[in-house]
Amino acid sequence: MDPLFRLSERLAAPALRASLAVVLGWIGALKFADPEPVVGLLSASFSFLAFPAFVYGLGAAELAAAALLLAGFALRWVGLLCAGLFTGTLAIFLVAPAVSFGDAGFPRLTLAGEFLLKDLVLFAASLAVIALAAERRRVVAGR
Repeated sequence: MDPLFRLSERLAAPALRASLAVVLGWIGALKFADPEPVVGLLSASFSFLAFPAFVYGLGAAELAAAALLLAGFALRWVGLLCAGLFTGTLAIFLVAPAVSFGDAGFPRLTLAGEFLLKDLVLFAASLAVIALAAERRRVVAGR
């Protein structure tokens, strides 16, 4: 089993970066295809941000983060950007619980709540990107 574990250890960081990049790229591109679903979600939570230009800005940030993740460039900063993006999405649970839980209330999730909850894992993946990049910097620096 040791060879399998070593292979997993070698592939973990690139696979995490690539999968996070695919998710961010896809979600970011969809914002340009049709910003209205996100505008609707924002209308129910952060109404002052509920306009297409803001959604396009989010999409651009997500596409840029995806490209940087794939390139392996500025990973600590990109991880921080991603964590911020996902924190914003998760904040909807606090500011608009009706969006996440509907009439049934906690712990039952609406479809929107299920969609939002996945960002908890993506937030953790963002933190892992930061940690892995920091570890890589220490190894390269010989510390």
